[in-house]
Amino acid sequence: MDDDSRFEQLSDRQRTYLRLVFDLCTSAEIAYRTGSSTATIDKQLNRACKKLGVASRVDAARRFHEYEERVQSLDPGGKINSPSQSDGSAFSWPLPSKVRPFKMLTRQQILVWMAIVAIVTPAGITVGAMVIVTIALLLGAYP
Repeated sequence: MDDDSRFEQLSDRQRTYLRLVFDLCTSAEIAYRTGSSTATIDKQLNRACKKLGVASRVDAARRFHEYEERVQSLDPGGKINSPSQSDGSAFSWPLPSKVRPFKMLTRQQILVWMAIVAIVTPAGITVGAMVIVTIALLLGAYP
């Protein structure tokens, strides 16, 4: 059995779970996002691993991601075998919608936002302090 036929045997649910595993989600995070139980998720991921002939869910997710990228590069218009994407990019806002009433950030997204806050907060405080000192000097608060 060739590799592509193994990927084509995956169910839609298994594909969704593998995409979320690739985005570094745990079973609990996937359960929260999809409304499934962690037992169901673990069971589906184990079945996906067996279908793909790999030992770990991370390896299965990586291989599935590579497969989807390869298929997408063969069909850039996305008209044939278009893989659906996960529900957000690294900078997506965690806002609820009718489709996803609970939308959580992945670990990757949390790390990106933490880095942004860690850089912007000190810079903002410094600029704010400089503005206050400048206004105080202009108003003559300091002789």
